[in-house]
Amino acid sequence: MKPVLCLGDICADLIIPYAAALKAKSDPASCVNADVRPAEGGSVANTACAIARLDVPVLFAGTCGLDAYGQMLKRGLEREGVDTSLLRMEPDKPTQLVLLVLNEQGDRTAFACPAHLGSQHSILPDQIPADIVERISWLHVTGMMLREDPAASTQLDLMRRCREAGVPVSFDINVRVEALQNELFAKNLGLAKELADYILGSSFDEIPLLAGERDAELAAQKLAAHGAAVISRSGDQGADLFRNGTRIHAPAFPVTVADTVGAGDTFDGAFIAAKLSGLSDADAMQEANAAAAICVSKPSGRGSPARAELDAFLAG
Repeated sequence: MKPVLCLGDICADLIIPYAAALKAKSDPASCVNADVRPAEGGSVANTACAIARLDVPVLFAGTCGLDAYGQMLKRGLEREGVDTSLLRMEPDKPTQLVLLVLNEQGDRTAFACPAHLGSQHSILPDQIPADIVERISWLHVTGMMLREDPAASTQLDLMRRCREAGVPVSFDINVRVEALQNELFAKNLGLAKELADYILGSSFDEIPLLAGERDAELAAQKLAAHGAAVISRSGDQGADLFRNGTRIHAPAFPVTVADTVGAGDTFDGAFIAAKLSGLSDADAMQEANAAAAICVSKPSGRGSPARAELDAFLAG
């Protein structure tokens, strides 16, 4: 099988258990762990790892700094079996950091540091080989790269090339707070949604934002009317896939949530792996929900399952 190309962000996550810290401060006798811990992160990098764990070959393209965090991130990808030959490490730019603040439910609010001109937006056109479209089976990207050039132009150009060649393109909207007032981002979102075969995002904010429609179901139907399959994720309410006037609902799996970091990234990876293995939309949605459930049951943005773990969960 040709590899999936995951093009996009890679960063060091600094996970800040804010709610746990408040509890520890109010009750010093508690056994709450409120340590800030660095972790390997980046939405697209997480998805690449999730795909690799399901025995599908993966190629990652992105940028980070040539520093301690960058070395950690490169080792993390390679440990999972991800091909890092298209990862560029810049000696003069520090690796992007993302602060993930966790609330009482384990839900996170993300803050990019720096908010602009970070290493992840330095992906250059010449990082992408001229023959890459012939070498891959699927392209996965997100809205994360659409805020700034050169990353935005590089991504949109590759999406066009894949679309013209019939290579499936999945696009996770993945909106962060620092992008909401960015006019370039809004323009590029409109271009990207026309180039994607699969559009994925949160039903609570991302799908409505992209469609310009408040109601999540109407928003998904509006986006699907352009020809893409639209996957609207709703956390513990499951996920829905809209395609060609039909709707497939996939219920969530009940688990105890440790935190929600990486749940959408894991869902994306498992869905892509399932589709490449020939599964139907309904079965792919079930596998993706199961993988996401396993992820949120672990305190890690890279809590995605290996093949055996996912199969055992589904069988149980």
